[in-house]
This record gives sequence, C-alpha cells and structure tokens, in this order.
Amino acid sequence: MSETTQMSTWQYASRTSVEQVEEGHELAPKFDDKGVIPCITQHAETKEILMFAFMNEEALRLSIDTRLAHYWSRSRQKLWKKGETSGMFQHIQRILIDDDQDCVIIEVTLTAPDAGGEEASCHVGYRSCFYRSIDETPDNGDAPKLTFTEGEKSFDPTSVYGDTPNPTQL
Repeated sequence: MSETTQMSTWQYASRTSVEQVEEGHELAPKFDDKGVIPCITQHAETKEILMFAFMNEEALRLSIDTRLAHYWSRSRQKLWKKGETSGMFQHIQRILIDDDQDCVIIEVTLTAPDAGGEEASCHVGYRSCFYRSIDETPDNGDAPKLTFTEGEKSFDPTSVYGDTPNPTQL
C-alpha cells in the first residue's frame, strides 16, 4: 500500500475570517496560486536553518501525520519524502505556522546518510543548504562573492545518491 493511500481523512479548515485565521485554533493554511506553501526547515536542537522548500496540501498533511518531512519538488513536479533516496530523514519535532497561515517552519532532527557520513540535509553534501554567505560589495565595483560557511562536507553525495539526477535546475 502506498503512503498516499494511508493518508488520514481529516480536512484543513476553510478560511472564514481574519480572526479565525490569526487567533483561532483551526488549521487553515493558505496555499498560493500554484498550490504550495513555503516551508523553512530548522534543526530542533541547534536552531540552524537547514533548508527551504515548498509543501503542497498532501506534503503538509503527510508531514503532520507521519512526523517525517515531505515536500513538493517544483523541479521534479512530484511529492518528495526527504530521506527516501539518501536515508537522511528529517524527523519532525514541531511544526509552526505563521500568523496568516501562509508559511510554516518545521523543527527536525536528522539521520545520517545510509552510505556513511554525518547527519545532514543538503544534497550537495553539506549539513545545511545555506552553506555560503554573500560578501559585501567590493569597493572596486565588482559583484559580491560567496564565502563558504561550512568547511567540509558532511557526506559524499556521489556515494549517497549515485546516478540519481541532481535536482538543481539551471
């Protein structure tokens, strides 16, 4: 039986008033015109930002029901259970939703990749997808450069992903 068929039958609440959305106890997320809601993923213990992705209605529902992070891959146009390929699952400890219910933060703990290495979230091999900072604009008028904030990769992406296509789109 697929994970989708195991999905629960509860429903998101209809958005009926500003008071209900901002001050109520009903989950009434506002998905955008493409059917997604932004999701910031944060490490539950260190509070470091690990990644940013989108969830559609099904991904949010599965994340709530299974307590494993699910996302909607815009590049692949499919539901994506984080860790399904790599073994680097994100175990949800808490889900937060903002005041107007159009953005979520999930706090997670991580598992290390099946192929060895340290726990991580980024398909490039770094712990966080935010492994570079943008430098100040140089005085000579050149464009700002990127500086790596993580010195080493947490795992070897080739040994974890093998021939799986890279999701980064040019």
